[in-house]
Amino acid sequence: MNLLGEMPRLTRLVAPSIGWLLSSEIRASAGFASSRKLLLYCIHQSLLNRRRARFMVTTEAEAMEGLRSSRPGLLIVTPNLEQGDGLALAERARAVVPDIRTIMLCDQDSDDLIVAGRSGVDAVICEQECLTADQQLRTLIITLSLGRRYRSPAVMARLDGEDQGWRNATPPLSTREQQLIDLWVEGLGDREVADRLGLSYGTVRTYGKTVRQKLGVGTRAQVVLKALSLGLSQVTGF
Repeated sequence: MNLLGEMPRLTRLVAPSIGWLLSSEIRASAGFASSRKLLLYCIHQSLLNRRRARFMVTTEAEAMEGLRSSRPGLLIVTPNLEQGDGLALAERARAVVPDIRTIMLCDQDSDDLIVAGRSGVDAVICEQECLTADQQLRTLIITLSLGRRYRSPAVMARLDGEDQGWRNATPPLSTREQQLIDLWVEGLGDREVADRLGLSYGTVRTYGKTVRQKLGVGTRAQVVLKALSLGLSQVTGF
């Protein structure tokens, strides 16, 4: 992939998802811990609002101190630290900041992927998946914003005994149902969807009920999560 050519499109793809994060209960501040100093530097350079970064450290002890002093809403770590262990740090973080959400960045060829996938970390994703066209980083952001745990496709593929049937079943959708799903993924409520599509509120509610039945879920948030997991959403940027 030529990232230089892809960057504008990938930025348009991910940036709208930040709205999900900002409207969630997650505090939009983050701490970062990794032995990879270049990765930390690149993350810092890519932040739209660098004041949201509470700390960027390379050891477990420094990260624990940062958690106690700044209490970020997110902790983003890699398994390897210069001193200490990234997974242990992620699992200890909630004892210091009870409402923190933890994200583990792994290498897809590492055995850490399996250990992290089975851990209590809120989200696990491979670095190689973060800037791909299949929206994995975007899906991660939305999933956490909805209060759910996330495991990327590469992580799921490495976990033993995972039932893939739920993800492989693709129900048929009408044009209106597809439009409804896409607008829900954008974060619109039913009244906003009605205005966008020129439909009545009651009609949108009916479509929503049908979509939930087809996907076998009970809430709008679950529709969004399942649509993203199945690749049903056609939203590619705004």
